[in-house]
Amino acid sequence: MRDQFVKGLKNIVVKIGTSVLTKNGRFDKKIIGELSGQIAFFLKKGAKVYVVSSGAIGAGMTLLGLKERPKRMEGLQAAAAAGQRYLMQCYEEAFSRRGFSTAQVLLTWDDLSEKKRFMNAKRALKQIQGWGLVPVINENDTVATDEIRFGDNDRLSSLLSILVHADVLVILSNTNGLYADGNPKNPKSRIQLVQRMGDWVFARAKDKRTKFTVGGMRSKLKAVHTCVSSGIPVFLANGRDKKVLARIFKGEDLGTFFVPHLKKGAVRKNWLKHYAHHLRSG
Repeated sequence: MRDQFVKGLKNIVVKIGTSVLTKNGRFDKKIIGELSGQIAFFLKKGAKVYVVSSGAIGAGMTLLGLKERPKRMEGLQAAAAAGQRYLMQCYEEAFSRRGFSTAQVLLTWDDLSEKKRFMNAKRALKQIQGWGLVPVINENDTVATDEIRFGDNDRLSSLLSILVHADVLVILSNTNGLYADGNPKNPKSRIQLVQRMGDWVFARAKDKRTKFTVGGMRSKLKAVHTCVSSGIPVFLANGRDKKVLARIFKGEDLGTFFVPHLKKGAVRKNWLKHYAHHLRSG
């Protein structure tokens, strides 16, 4: 079944989680180079790729030598301010080695909740792609507050996928998909295919957060539900698996594949209303 959803992809959203970008409690610059190389392969084939990257706070914590995630909002914002610059530097260096340059896009809830600003964001992303740049998108943690923040980049990646009419969303985490018993160490319990989202899927979510992370499996499943109910297929896989993107798009059995509830390419007539509904229910 996977094969029919990975052919002729022209519009791809890749979400890279903080758990992928950290190793042994430290921000890992090397993995950005590896993933950027995989993404560049598709860029050279003419595909548009939107990178939704977490990691600003984690990068800031590493730069500042912080052992624990700040608990107060101003601490999180300051860590993000320090880390976002370094995060983008890593992406720019990695993509420039492959002949591409990046564009930083920072968003908050306010940017997508109001129609005029929402359309401005859409036009800006289209122009970035028109100039051949790779948009690297993150929540604007430096100015976000409890009232306006997305809360994690899983939700942001799903809403962006609807915004740009993506052919597919790939969520890269530190586990190879969803597991029936919630235990990633038991490969036999990996769920290869989900044809319909339901309570049984969310019951498999076993969140284990680290000092760097905000989201968890439940957050990812909410993002998946938003996409598949909008006609967008989703892959959830381990971002540290070797050549994970190339293998997924060759149809290899990696991670968990979530089948869209609508036909491929289907677009809601009033998707902004649909988008707002998911934010309220999320």
